[in-house]
Amino acid sequence: MDYTEVTSWMFGLERFGIKLGLDNISEFLSKIGNPERDFRSVHVTGTNGKGSVCAFIAEILKAHGMKVGLYTSPHLVDFRERIMINGREISAEDVVRLGNELRGPMEEMASESKEKQLTFFEFTTGLAFKYFSEKRADIVVAEVGMGGRLDATNVLVPEVAAITRIGLEHTDYLGSTIPEIAREKAGIVKQGVPVVTCERSPEALSVIENTCTRKDAILRRIGKDFEVSRVSQTLNGTEFSYDGERRLSNLRTRLIGAYQAENAATAIAVAEDLSRKGTRVSDDQIRRGLQNAAWPGRLDVISKEPLLILDGSHNPDGIMTTVRVLEGLGVTPLTFVLGCMDDKDARGIVRALIPAAAKIVVTQARYRRALPASSLGMIVSEEYGGPQETHVRLEDAFERAKSEVRGQGLCVIGSLYLVGEAIQYLRRSGEHTSQGYMQ
Repeated sequence: MDYTEVTSWMFGLERFGIKLGLDNISEFLSKIGNPERDFRSVHVTGTNGKGSVCAFIAEILKAHGMKVGLYTSPHLVDFRERIMINGREISAEDVVRLGNELRGPMEEMASESKEKQLTFFEFTTGLAFKYFSEKRADIVVAEVGMGGRLDATNVLVPEVAAITRIGLEHTDYLGSTIPEIAREKAGIVKQGVPVVTCERSPEALSVIENTCTRKDAILRRIGKDFEVSRVSQTLNGTEFSYDGERRLSNLRTRLIGAYQAENAATAIAVAEDLSRKGTRVSDDQIRRGLQNAAWPGRLDVISKEPLLILDGSHNPDGIMTTVRVLEGLGVTPLTFVLGCMDDKDARGIVRALIPAAAKIVVTQARYRRALPASSLGMIVSEEYGGPQETHVRLEDAFERAKSEVRGQGLCVIGSLYLVGEAIQYLRRSGEHTSQGYMQ
């Protein structure tokens, strides 16, 4: 099978849904040589910000001279984005080779019992870990797929764990309250492994602190053990100062938003913990890592004249954070092209978006879990009193929004899948360039 056939087969595993638990992934990894034991790791969970934190940590460690694996999800355009070493995606040839090689052990498990059938995420996690092992990665920065406690990545015993901001998400699987979800996220805490968090809410912090106490894990948290100050943001990025075990001023990242200063601070705190374990990261390496970090599709300014932004925020907390940033930058109101997945709080997303909206154009991604544009359009009609339109195809929605922009610009938002399609559409049109995926 070629790359298209192998990835199509892997995506076909999505039909087996989501199975939280470590039994299957543990058995699978055992069958393929326990590759997760061949590298050091940093494990990152949270609701919002975990991908950015992973990107910051990976670039800092790369600046330190390490061979750094990065495992994140979902991808925006191509599956290979999920698995990188020092910023380079896994090759199509390696995906084909490993996909074919690991299919046998997976099918052997499935033949024993239907309960042992691997999901898409379990299989790709095994593939990623096998790849990092083969390529002799010094350290792997791994982002949790869902939750933490029962996520396939939780087979790792990391050098440091990080927990970003926690909000309501995947309530069918993780619980319906912040403390319940926090318990799932804190499930990545291992005995004696240090933990860093940028969570500030007392109800989530209480759960994290109690878990760390039980696990004899030293917890360092924002607002107590490290902090950011003098934060400024523009459409070109964010500048801030850090005060933790070290003090660093005039730090810069091209990622936009005051919250990115807190994400970057979390990465610095992780680097400090790693330094205590022998990976002595310098101040200069931290500066270079933060400056080099890119996380496309998250408050990603594609162009300034006219203003075009792509943002993959996909839950009410994330949308509210984006709106605060946009308001702080003075670029609201905007025309929004909005699409959501059917397992997200679409009504909450719309309500969070309203304060910054001059117009909402509703659409849907070409993905099986996409909320139909007609359904989302009804929610927008019920919640939003301003001008709106509905177009099933993103291309039609985007062109219509672009032809009649209301407010100060245009923003595609609500789903990483939708943003990925927008990137492909803009790439085909050749209209704009971006920091990661438009060249």
